[in-house]
Amino acid sequence: MAMNPSDWDELARLTARLDELRDELNVAEAESGIARIYALEEQILEMEERRAQVFRSLQDRLIEQAAA
Repeated sequence: MAMNPSDWDELARLTARLDELRDELNVAEAESGIARIYALEEQILEMEERRAQVFRSLQDRLIEQAAA
């Protein structure tokens, strides 16, 4: 099964978005914005889960290619 470049792009996009969210979280924590902190933490968890799914998919395909 060939690697799809868009999967790598998606992984990079998700990683960049996680970095942005973490930066926003740092600002919210410095400003004691409790509601914003909770919202950002939730977004970060969702983004981490999605990134882990994409990563596992890529990893599985790499293993399949190596075994072929």
